[in-house]
Amino acid sequence: MVVTLASAAVSNMPQSKLRREALRVARPYLNATGLDQNWEVFAPEPRRESIALHALVDFTDGSRQTWRIPSSNPVTGSYWQYHWQKWQDWVLDEHLRRLWRPAAVFIARDRDRPGRHPVRVTLIRRTSVIEPPGHHPASGPSVATPYYSLRITPGMLDRGGRHR
Repeated sequence: MVVTLASAAVSNMPQSKLRREALRVARPYLNATGLDQNWEVFAPEPRRESIALHALVDFTDGSRQTWRIPSSNPVTGSYWQYHWQKWQDWVLDEHLRRLWRPAAVFIARDRDRPGRHPVRVTLIRRTSVIEPPGHHPASGPSVATPYYSLRITPGMLDRGGRHR
């Protein structure tokens, strides 16, 4: 109980060096228990844009496919969808560039098929401005911006080994 309360208190501290250091210890526990909630939507400065992650996957046969975050299904519902949205937030974060390469490899493995192998994955950040309540339309036009591209080699697609 004490660990849970302390971890929750740390995650709700104002941005500071103390909070960053304390989160290094508390984050694994918060992630494991599902208490890693981000309450920015209720903050004094909520996010002012809608974001989405897409990826362009180029294949050995010259074809191209768009990969999107999987959508929810009736069996696992919104809990399953929430985790994909959280993953998307992390992969889109400019401060978490270390996640971009593993995300591209994951997407390549997801789309790899016998006789049709990915050769490049390009991550795309899609944004649109969220307008104030009562404004029509509710959001501005969508803008797609490529922000990371990775050439895929056969060794990266080996699920038994580690990607290089």
